[in-house]
Amino acid sequence: MTPREPPIGPAAGGLFDDPLPPAEFERRVRAPLGDDEVEEVAALVRWFTRRYPTVADRFAYVRRAWIRWTRRTRLEFPPP
Repeated sequence: MTPREPPIGPAAGGLFDDPLPPAEFERRVRAPLGDDEVEEVAALVRWFTRRYPTVADRFAYVRRAWIRWTRRTRLEFPPP
């Protein structure tokens, strides 16, 4: 049994779908990461590399995820 994944759709984007002015985008991109963010990224990398220790494992994960993402996208956002 797999855990139920949250649905994706227009409501999932929320504030992330609003365009940023170029100057604001540049400011955010250039802002330094805080210590908490650096540790969080490092923890995620450690988890991922333990969970998928070889390159083959990582590619297999990406292939499965890509199929899942594109299947869901076709269902949620049919072309006009």
